[in-house]
Amino acid sequence: MQQIVQQGPMPERLTKRNGYWHFVRRVPPEFAGIDTRGIVKQSTKIRVADDRTGIRAGRVADQFNIDLEASWRAKAGQGTQDAIVALEDARQRAQALQLAYKPVDDVAKEALAEILRRLDALAVGDRRHDPATAAAALGGVDLPEILLSGLYDEFAVAKKTTIAKMSPGQFKKWKNGKKRAVDLLITVVGDKAITNLTRDDALKYSDHWTERVVDGEVVADTANRNLTHITGMLSAVSRRHRLHLDRVFAGARLEGEKSRPRPPFSAWWIVNRLLAPHALETMNDEERAVVMVMINTGARPSEIINLRARHIVLDGPIPFIRVRPDDRVLKTAFSDRDIPLVGISLEAMRKFPDGFPHYRDKGDTLSAAVNAYFSDHGLRETDNHTLYSLRHGFKDRLRSVETPDELKDELMGHDTKKPKYGDGHGLDLKRKYIELVALAPGMQFAAPLQLIKAVAG
Repeated sequence: MQQIVQQGPMPERLTKRNGYWHFVRRVPPEFAGIDTRGIVKQSTKIRVADDRTGIRAGRVADQFNIDLEASWRAKAGQGTQDAIVALEDARQRAQALQLAYKPVDDVAKEALAEILRRLDALAVGDRRHDPATAAAALGGVDLPEILLSGLYDEFAVAKKTTIAKMSPGQFKKWKNGKKRAVDLLITVVGDKAITNLTRDDALKYSDHWTERVVDGEVVADTANRNLTHITGMLSAVSRRHRLHLDRVFAGARLEGEKSRPRPPFSAWWIVNRLLAPHALETMNDEERAVVMVMINTGARPSEIINLRARHIVLDGPIPFIRVRPDDRVLKTAFSDRDIPLVGISLEAMRKFPDGFPHYRDKGDTLSAAVNAYFSDHGLRETDNHTLYSLRHGFKDRLRSVETPDELKDELMGHDTKKPKYGDGHGLDLKRKYIELVALAPGMQFAAPLQLIKAVAG
């Protein structure tokens, strides 16, 4: 019996059938006229027994979905797709003639010797009588007209290699951010061809965000993130199709308030508030364990919740966790590291030797839940403190014991600014410094100055 999976850790649009994962998607109403299948079904060729959570199959399904949506949109706007295919054919023909394909206006600007070389290439045999070959040599194929509404799809094709490494959750977040930025640009300037974007369009988009920043709706970093999405997509699509787009968005970034910094939790607050008896008693077990692991490792929440059993080493002389990609993309190349477990972090990890299945690939959901708990139970040291502040607190404590910069950066998963040789610092040295800053219930610390002032006031 066929079962479409919509809940649980496996990605959407997957179904188990005859022991294999299959991609399944209903054809949207807007494309029903060009795709009469109703429901699209395709095997990922990955056995359920080999991929029980559907993570690998989900990555294949994401690729199927990208290609399927691109196909629907291409058929809905066949003229654009035909232009792209014709241009690619012209480039291949020009390359075979040992020529670089250029639009006719650019060919006309070449040196006379280069133009004669193009004509000489056509003079061989019957080449000049073949319209496609003549167009390839002399730039007779127009550049494709890609509308803003098709920008994301073209960008996704250009980034297929990057997307293939993402987990379903990462891809969803990545995709939504890009699509929101494009949809808003269309709202502001209209659905025009990307080759027709002007400096005025860029300024209109920038002005829209400026108004929202001034009105207090967003901070400048949010606006600039959307501008970065647009420039990145235009740049990638321009390279893919050799469009040589003008950099109309250059210098359009906003100045002003940046994202509110996430301050570190003080050691006093962690011990006397977060680790106080019953403080986290009603918190979800996985959430509470992640908090405990973060306190004495400084690992990112996303790194902890995506740990797999094979990378949780609890039975060796030095228990530790291995931060590895595990069917997802790490934040940076330097995030790949080993972190010893001590004290409350080791105790918490022993309770979850197979990882955290409920929150796997759901970092935003975890952070929202923990931050809400902190707010509801008065566990924020200030209004700006969040779950991530535990990571900053760990780094501050490493500084306080004068941890060597290179070791500190390695523990945090930051760029050490030096070539990496071997496996970096060993577990024994890492454990030595972590034990110097490890926190546990009942430890004695002086209250932070801002708390003393607040009580006194």
